[in-house]
Amino acid sequence: MAKVYRYAKAAPCTQAVIFARVSTKEQEPGASLDAQKAAMEDYCVKKGLKIVNKYRVIESSTNGKRVVFHEMLDFVRKQKNKTAIVVHCIDRFQRRFNECVEVETLLLDDKIDIHFCKEDLILTKNSSSADIMRWDMGILSGKMYVANLRDNVNRGMEYKWSNGEYQTKSPVGYLNIPKTKTTPANIILDPERAPLVKKMFEMYATGCYSIKSLQQFAKEMNLCSIRSKNHKPLGRETIWNTLKNPFYYGEMKIRGEIMPHKYEPIISKALFEQVQEVLSGKNTCVPTREYGGISFAFRKLIKCAECGGTISSEQHFKKSGRKYTYLRCTHPKGCCHQGLVSELQLLKQLDDEVFSKIRLNANIIDLLKKCVQKKMMEDSEANAVMKRQITNELNQLEAREQRVKDCFFNGDITRDEWNEEKANIASKREELQHTAEKYADISRDIQYTVNEVLDIAACASEIMKKANPEQQNNLLGLILDECYLDGERLIYKLKKPFDMLINLKNSDNWFEFDKSDVPEYESLANQVQMYKIKAEVNVAE
Repeated sequence: MAKVYRYAKAAPCTQAVIFARVSTKEQEPGASLDAQKAAMEDYCVKKGLKIVNKYRVIESSTNGKRVVFHEMLDFVRKQKNKTAIVVHCIDRFQRRFNECVEVETLLLDDKIDIHFCKEDLILTKNSSSADIMRWDMGILSGKMYVANLRDNVNRGMEYKWSNGEYQTKSPVGYLNIPKTKTTPANIILDPERAPLVKKMFEMYATGCYSIKSLQQFAKEMNLCSIRSKNHKPLGRETIWNTLKNPFYYGEMKIRGEIMPHKYEPIISKALFEQVQEVLSGKNTCVPTREYGGISFAFRKLIKCAECGGTISSEQHFKKSGRKYTYLRCTHPKGCCHQGLVSELQLLKQLDDEVFSKIRLNANIIDLLKKCVQKKMMEDSEANAVMKRQITNELNQLEAREQRVKDCFFNGDITRDEWNEEKANIASKREELQHTAEKYADISRDIQYTVNEVLDIAACASEIMKKANPEQQNNLLGLILDECYLDGERLIYKLKKPFDMLINLKNSDNWFEFDKSDVPEYESLANQVQMYKIKAEVNVAE
């Protein structure tokens, strides 16, 4: 329904303010601030209007509070004489109806006239319904333009997201490479910050670090966001968000949905999941003395052979003040016959049965490593065949995803069908990529892992004698499996490959690797890495 204004003779208007607006600094030719200003100044000269103020603003007409716009309205409201607001066109003035009430009030009070140069439209208190309708239609047209622009932008962003492209500033540890005439925009690893971010994940995965201690680490290493103007180290909230961000292992979170991106990851997904377990409280390190806790060599490693209960450690003090550690059953199912056993007694048993029997001199270690290398060379051809097969399947998935994407953008399938197919493809891709991670560099990874294990095993007895209880606990967890306390003796199994190192006399056929062993060696690799990091922590303390 057209607006109807009361008719009364309008006061003359001899002064004006000009209002020039663009949404961004990069505006299309002909509508820049300078072009608008020049056109409006010429218009005021032709109309005999004296310019009393000029407003140049870069702001959205649909988002935010439009501070400068309302400053301009306050200025003309305080003028003693009626003031003309001169703008280049309607959509430079407004693109929504929110401001209409305030502007109409000024019109009806005969405080302003509005001049739209491009449309050759002048609004006064006595404007006809046709002119008012032209104003309304201009606002509606601007609003439709913004809505269509938003739809186009969202469509373009969805297309880029489906290609694995990230559309905003990259997280700390990465660098945004801007678009040029010859190359598209890209995200690469930050050579300075990426290793520090990875170290932060590895530290927290041990369970021996808090967010506060990681904040101290960031401060010591001067780890800050590249967008930080004052180069302030990462705060606790930023570190928390970093540890929760899947971007670091190869996926990005977009509007609540997780999808793969195409950039190089900083960490593995396995490490990310370990960190999430620590964040959720499921996997934490034994507290150190600094926090009032006490470390024990067998903590969380042994169960009772009679009732299956947890074997806990406790300290006893003699009258002389000398301290001893004993192990006892917690009796979760009532009383059992397991009594107190000295920790030193169990450590001596393991030294006699395990550590002292691992006799690895430098020659044996060298032969074992050469054996590993030979076996890896034999498996390299099989690994190459499997890698080619996985690559072909990934290429087929990529082509299939492109076909589905084209169908969606052509309108052949619905969004729900597209999302369902995307989820199926993503699941299959993740499965293939996980398999590729296992076998692509399997020779190098397992060779590295076994070499590390050999170096640790060669001096295991000396490590156990010199280590503190926390380090002993870490090493025992690396070597022992299925530990039970039966009376005064420990019943246990040795993990691979420590079980093959007992009384080893030669290296012939020692390393027999099969593809089915991959999960075990992956787990061992993670445990070796965690042992080394925890050892570094204790040495630092």
